[in-house]
Amino acid sequence: MVVNRHNDEAPGTILCAPLVGCASVNGILRAMFDRQMERWAPPQPGNRALLVGVAVVVALVYLTFRSVSLDDFDSYSFALALNDFDISLQQPQPPGFPVYVALGRVVFALTGNASAALTVLSALSGVVSVAVVYAIGRQLAPRDPLVGILGALCLAFVPASWLTAEKALSDMPGLAWTLLALWQWQLWRLNVSRDSTAMAPVAAALITGIALGVRPQNALPILAYVAFCFLCDVRNRHAVRHWAIGAAFVVLGILLWLIPTAVASNGLAAYLAEVRAHAGHIGRADSLWALGEPLLRALRIRGFAMLDTFLVAISGTGRATTPAVGLPLPWVLIAGFCLVGIIKANWRSRNTQWLGLWVLLTAAQVFVFETLDRPRLLLPLFPPLSLLVASGWAHVSTARAARAGLVALPTLGLLLQTLPWAAMLAQVPAPPSQATAHIAANYAPETTLIAAAGSFRAAQVELPDFPIVYLYRFDVDAVADALNNGPHWVAILDRDQFTPEAIDILSHHGTWVTIEDRTFSRDRRVHSQHDHVRLQILAPPDRVPASALRPGPDGCIDIGALEDGRYLGNGWYRPEEIGGVDGRWAGQELTTTLRIGLQPGRAYDLRLRVLAYPEGQTLTVRVDDVVLGVAPLPQDWNEVRFSLSADALGDRDVIELSLVHAAALAPLEATAGASNDARLLTAAYDWVCLVP
Repeated sequence: MVVNRHNDEAPGTILCAPLVGCASVNGILRAMFDRQMERWAPPQPGNRALLVGVAVVVALVYLTFRSVSLDDFDSYSFALALNDFDISLQQPQPPGFPVYVALGRVVFALTGNASAALTVLSALSGVVSVAVVYAIGRQLAPRDPLVGILGALCLAFVPASWLTAEKALSDMPGLAWTLLALWQWQLWRLNVSRDSTAMAPVAAALITGIALGVRPQNALPILAYVAFCFLCDVRNRHAVRHWAIGAAFVVLGILLWLIPTAVASNGLAAYLAEVRAHAGHIGRADSLWALGEPLLRALRIRGFAMLDTFLVAISGTGRATTPAVGLPLPWVLIAGFCLVGIIKANWRSRNTQWLGLWVLLTAAQVFVFETLDRPRLLLPLFPPLSLLVASGWAHVSTARAARAGLVALPTLGLLLQTLPWAAMLAQVPAPPSQATAHIAANYAPETTLIAAAGSFRAAQVELPDFPIVYLYRFDVDAVADALNNGPHWVAILDRDQFTPEAIDILSHHGTWVTIEDRTFSRDRRVHSQHDHVRLQILAPPDRVPASALRPGPDGCIDIGALEDGRYLGNGWYRPEEIGGVDGRWAGQELTTTLRIGLQPGRAYDLRLRVLAYPEGQTLTVRVDDVVLGVAPLPQDWNEVRFSLSADALGDRDVIELSLVHAAALAPLEATAGASNDARLLTAAYDWVCLVP
């Protein structure tokens, strides 16, 4: 396309073609742009030094706070792919992210550690993303450096961006390549508008093709921009030879990763079959249609879910963790800052309209197709949103001191908000890593069988010598054979995800007992998935002496403490704070059991501190077939008492105490959706005492 530059042209020239139609470019520009808008001019001196300064600061921050562990199921899959790229084994999942894996292998060759390689790659990609956002901002507003610098720093330190740049995931490298491609396309378009003899978009096209092999989910803004530009040229009958050359280089960029990926996948047909299968799974599990609800109800559910995830992404706090009265201060400050920027943005400018369209396209893609419980998936939304808000604030004041404050205050606020979580990420391993480290330190692979759900990859990578069974491919016969080969212990990771049927097999039909039951956790704001892992260790009763099952000196068992697992049988959830008390909910089954070692021939006074969930709950206590009594349970913490006679105990030194509840109710149902806790609950327990 040829656009003659005149003195009264507006800065939106770079984007006028794709968004206006360009029937007569100069005439349309004069008609559609306010004469008071800032005119296009080359960037001012000093931009390179400012860009280098920002990049250096961000690089130092990102490289300092890299995650100390692999944080996600996908992180472990990528780590495995560095040594064995196999999409059929989900190493990694389709489409395989082959360029990302290839880049990871390059860094891996330098570091020798998979976690270090992938986190360094993410950190450096974060620096590139911030630098390119600065460059795009300078390109869209060449006379006003505030747009580029403020947009770049907001992107750098918003929680979803900073924390994702520290993790072994493809999100940040994917964003970097997407931004690079988009920036190159816009730069080429600007060059064409200045000089009709400018060369074809070789760099932009080649980067676009390669970017599709890093993280193709991010490509929609590039495709939209390129499509608009192409349609504009076709409509105005401009030469399309540049587009033919560009298309050839896009194909070349794709072939650079597609050919080796197809070879590694046993042929192109096999690779495409894996991609189609995975896309089908996403549609069934994650998309708008996966809810199986009427459209209006599905839109409402997805809308609230996306709002909650967006709030977590920008402030670390979602609706579920907010106080009943008032709004969290970060929400108020961030919302005010963003709204002022959006309102003040010059919406007559084609550049502003493009940023708005970029935001809408990205948000719509996430809303319709993505799972909405992962803040990192909103990452592609933040570059255009940061630039849009920055462009609005650029119109608020022209005073140098005020503009310096506009950069410093939001940056400092985001920095202080996100810093504690970044520090935790760099110091505290992810819960699956904590759990596998505990297993490695206390159990031997020759005598321990591991069963896992979401922590399966962590066990596979961190405990390669241990036999492992995967809940989502739970072969009953294979598990039974593995148990019959003589393990002394069964370590169940992600205990709350296992069905009663699976637990029945793993516990030798209920004959094995719990000797450990502990939960490893980390602040959910650091990484929303895998924020806690419950580990339960089962063993045959003959390996647990009665002395190990006796209560403490005071005769009490502290329910919710780390050492309570050895006493617990069926029906318990993980330890948690309940009404200000560390305890456990019962309710996985109506009957909850405890195994307790006692001295035979003695009578005991049984006391339980308990809180009921359903109103009108009653508790029946049994030892075998002997009923010790029935008591109503209050809905606040209280003590109930029973008597255990010497005759009921007999000559046994270990009893199984059954706590039989009359009803179970889920908070989700009881509150009509105000609570998102879908567990069936019967009662919570603080302690159980058996005093002679």
